[in-house]
Amino acid sequence: MHPALIWCLLSALLLPCSLLASMQFSSLAQQHADAPLISYDIKQDQKGYIWFASELDGLQRFDGYELSRRNILTETELQSAMANVNQLLVDSQQRLWVSTWGQGVTLLDQQLTISMRYHTKASPAQQLPSDRAQSFFEDQQQRIWIGTVEGLRYVHSTDPGRLHQVQLLPDIRVWQVTQSDNGTLWLATSKGLYSLSADLQQVEHQPQPALSDEDVSLNPAEIRTLLLVEQGLWLGTQLGLFFFSFELGQITSRYPAEFGVINTLFQPEPGQLWVGSGAGLFRINTGLTQPQTPEHFLQTADIRKFFKDQTGVIWVASRNRGVFKMNPLPENFKAVPLPQKPGMAEKTLRRIYSQTIIDDRIWLGVDHDLVSYDLKQQRWQTHRLPTRRPHNQIQAVTRDHHGQYWVGTDLGLFVSEASDQEFSQKSLPDTIRQLAGITSVAADADGSLWLGIWEKGLVKWPQQNPQGQLEHYSITSQPGDAVISIISDTSDSIWMVSRFSGLYRLERHTGLISRYHSGADSLIQLPTDVLLCLEKVNEHQLWVCTNQGLFFMDLNQSQSELYQVEQGLPDNRVVAINAQEPGSVWVSTKRGLAELNLTSKTFKLFAEKANINALLLETRALNRTASGQFWLGTAAGLYQFTPRLMQDYKFNAHMVISKLKADQKQWLDPQSTAQDPLEVPAHTKEISIHFSFLEYFFTDGHQYQYRFSGSDREWHYIGHQHQVSFNRLPPGHYSFEVRNSLEHSEHSTARLHFVIHAPLWQDKRLWLFVCLVGLLSLWLMWQGRTRNLHQQNSKLNELVRQRTADLEQANLALNQQARTDFLTKLPNRLAFSEQFELLQRQAIRQKSSFTLVLLDIDHFKSINDSYGHDAGDVVLAKVAQSLSQRLRQQDVLARWGGEEFILLLPDTSVQGALVVCEELRQCLMQMDIVYDKQPILVTATFGVAQLNDLQLDLVRWQSAADIALYQGKKTGRNKVVVYQDDTADNAE
Repeated sequence: MHPALIWCLLSALLLPCSLLASMQFSSLAQQHADAPLISYDIKQDQKGYIWFASELDGLQRFDGYELSRRNILTETELQSAMANVNQLLVDSQQRLWVSTWGQGVTLLDQQLTISMRYHTKASPAQQLPSDRAQSFFEDQQQRIWIGTVEGLRYVHSTDPGRLHQVQLLPDIRVWQVTQSDNGTLWLATSKGLYSLSADLQQVEHQPQPALSDEDVSLNPAEIRTLLLVEQGLWLGTQLGLFFFSFELGQITSRYPAEFGVINTLFQPEPGQLWVGSGAGLFRINTGLTQPQTPEHFLQTADIRKFFKDQTGVIWVASRNRGVFKMNPLPENFKAVPLPQKPGMAEKTLRRIYSQTIIDDRIWLGVDHDLVSYDLKQQRWQTHRLPTRRPHNQIQAVTRDHHGQYWVGTDLGLFVSEASDQEFSQKSLPDTIRQLAGITSVAADADGSLWLGIWEKGLVKWPQQNPQGQLEHYSITSQPGDAVISIISDTSDSIWMVSRFSGLYRLERHTGLISRYHSGADSLIQLPTDVLLCLEKVNEHQLWVCTNQGLFFMDLNQSQSELYQVEQGLPDNRVVAINAQEPGSVWVSTKRGLAELNLTSKTFKLFAEKANINALLLETRALNRTASGQFWLGTAAGLYQFTPRLMQDYKFNAHMVISKLKADQKQWLDPQSTAQDPLEVPAHTKEISIHFSFLEYFFTDGHQYQYRFSGSDREWHYIGHQHQVSFNRLPPGHYSFEVRNSLEHSEHSTARLHFVIHAPLWQDKRLWLFVCLVGLLSLWLMWQGRTRNLHQQNSKLNELVRQRTADLEQANLALNQQARTDFLTKLPNRLAFSEQFELLQRQAIRQKSSFTLVLLDIDHFKSINDSYGHDAGDVVLAKVAQSLSQRLRQQDVLARWGGEEFILLLPDTSVQGALVVCEELRQCLMQMDIVYDKQPILVTATFGVAQLNDLQLDLVRWQSAADIALYQGKKTGRNKVVVYQDDTADNAE
């Protein structure tokens, strides 16, 4: 048959290929320093672990995070130059077969212990014709075939102790074995293609086609690899790629391309063929009528094996460039990096303060810059805002009915006549140019502008009147509060989102403002007053971002609904919402992206499959274009996706506990049950548990939760952390569970049971025996003594006990007095120093933070001079009492000296310390101290310090707090000042 007819037949039978898009491979060696550099084979066991056969590193197991080496040879064999691992097989009984180039074959059982060795020096039942084994295959009859350079042997899977030989086959080099559906075995050998019947009674040699004189010089008979397809066999040789047709029973064609020496063949899906050779990877579309030039990838890699794992990731083993992997799953999310400023490092993270889509352009307030992205031309543009200093926050961009663009920043309001023109303030009235701290902007159809002003509420510029006359609405006037989002459309209502005081609704025709908040008197009670964004569906239905979950409001029905983690939300901290897609709501949370189906009320999670770092998701940065495209903003860039075009897939992966470490002892892939737990040695100081969700392409996106019976039964979220440690656990039985936090199925949960036995000296039975012996001895001694001696001893013991008790009481009182300030009854400097060292060690061990505060009563000398020292003592005592009443039990307050007090706040960040100190400062200002019928007003200055190095001594901490305190005194007193390296930048 003519070769062209063969190609026509193939194109009619094979399905079109879906992997014709450009392939992107990632190098394992670039992600893991101990990854193999010379690899020959890759396999995956039933649990999901990946196994590598390599020349330099031997046999390695990979769990997505860590590679573990398994020794299968003796020390003497390891010293040999012929000891590299080159082929692997996981058989139907989940045993691992390992071949080496020079040391035969090793069989590992399900527990990965060596159960059998096959080599030339073994007993006759396990003797191979050569120690250089290079292929494995398990056929339909569960026979394990072992191909060596000097012949082929097989064993029955149920009886691995005896090797068998096919007498009809010559002892030739066998490169590969496969089997067709009818049971026929096909052998790629140094002498060509052989077929062997299923009963091993018939052998047939398939001749090669006629070759040119040039080809004959390259050992034309040798076939190095073969691949079974529906119509026949693809054959890889030194001469190129051939096809053997089952219908014709002969080699019918040679692919018209140069590949070099072909080592392996792979069919990722029907209609597509991958060729691995010493010249790289070639991809062929076998469904085409006429052969085309193959696509060439990994040009410098000597490809030795392809492997597709359970989750669809394709692995490539090479002899010179290590291991590569490729994700064949659909790319649902397209990344668009943010523009980088000159001198900025590649992939630098940039904060997005605002994101808005206007027509075909996305406007972003990024760090100090205003940029836009043209969706049609797919290019960035930077827009300059003329100011004397950089903008800290570009908070809002909008367009009015005249087509003008308005930008609100912390430095003011700017306007541009068109998107490609410069922004300025020249045309604005003086009252508008003087505005600062703008947090939100919205435009009305009549030309009016609505502006949110930091800590000053809402401002309206009616119809942009040239005089700049403004209307003020006194909302969100508390410190730190602001209107962060305004929704103004053609309806009668304007909606405003505040940072701390809830949601506001302004009716245009009446000017009435309604507030929705978390109080019981709210028309619809919000779960919290801390809001981040608002999405308006229609006039009476709204979705609200809160730090307590996703909140839905129906004003007509006066109903609401809260979606939290219990309902499937990835995290209760919702940062962005978009409800413009029919039938669903898209939600961005601090643990990733999710879609809420409004019909089933269920969430579909995209955190891992999007391969987007959830920690980089930005607030109010989820927009939809009119064409249905979504744009998600992150600190790493924009991500574009179209829900109707997204292809869904699920990870077919298992959760495993890959390693347990108890001090220096470790278990790989520990197996246990509640009835048969692992036994951990007594006196173990640290137990470390490593785990992994065995999906290998989105490894960095996996997030975990665990619960531990030794503490409580609640699930603890630990993010991307893939190990946990426990220190100095007491003896007892423990159970540990870990799961993929985004897929709560049985196969995505792993469990470990272990027991820590008590040491001998803690054995209750031993102590019971010792006590019984001691009691018996005492009773015998008691009987041997006279009554008189007993009475004398009793009196003497009573005297000793009395004196001992008196001495202990005196020592206790002295010790307490030495550590307590007599005036304030607070710990003194000595007691505080001891408490600081204790809490400092605890914070270092638990990797937690703490804050030191030094506070000084303002103008205390004036109080002493005006009212006397007795009045000063009263003030000190009252201040100490007031401070103590408002602190937590774990906080440590002490008198440092004179009018100075020192405060240690464990497990408290700088932000938390600022809140505490501000409350204490306000409390001192409100104190009612009357001495000699005269009121005394008290204020204090607070210096707050939190150093990066927790191990610094108290002197360094106190010095830092003192610097901040001095800065506060210097700048006016009665304030809270935070220490920084540069005191000029201390925050108040």
